[in-house]
Amino acid sequence: MKKSLFIIGIILTLIMQSVTAFASAEDDKNKAALIKILDSAQMSQCQSALTPIYDIELKQFMEFLEKNFQNKSSTSSLTNIAIARYQDFKENLNNLFAKVSINGSNQSYLAAQNAYVLCANIKNEYFSQAKKTMIDHIKKTAAVKTTTIMLEKYQGINSKLRDMNTSISQMYGYFMSFNKMLPGFIEQCLTSG
Repeated sequence: MKKSLFIIGIILTLIMQSVTAFASAEDDKNKAALIKILDSAQMSQCQSALTPIYDIELKQFMEFLEKNFQNKSSTSSLTNIAIARYQDFKENLNNLFAKVSINGSNQSYLAAQNAYVLCANIKNEYFSQAKKTMIDHIKKTAAVKTTTIMLEKYQGINSKLRDMNTSISQMYGYFMSFNKMLPGFIEQCLTSG
């Protein structure tokens, strides 16, 4: 029974990994198609053109954070890796934003400027959301690792206290057996002077 449950667990894990890989490949395929559309997008269309790509980028960044912070390495090294990946995320979004054409033949300068400001604000919101998620992961991981370290220390102290309790119990047993070995012992013999 345990073997069959174990095998089922392994099969489900493999299926989930293949689904995740498929989803990632599907995201990359969708992103490539959206980037082709983005190349011909005008600034007035930037919100509808950029938001789906930004969503994919954010999703991939969040998946990276999940995998990164499940690692058993030190929090500081994981944090450095996450910050480097966050910089890549920001660069990707900035590069995508730069692909949108500012010069639109059918829009005024003021309309293009307003669309530019709107799209820049949307990009900054994605930056903020990714940064907040990264900081939350850093805090959570640091707290979990600190808790684990404290738990291990408490378990070590508890083990030493258990050993000490056993030693005291043995010592008490030795005194009691010594007491029974001296049946004619008189307490007045011990008083001084």
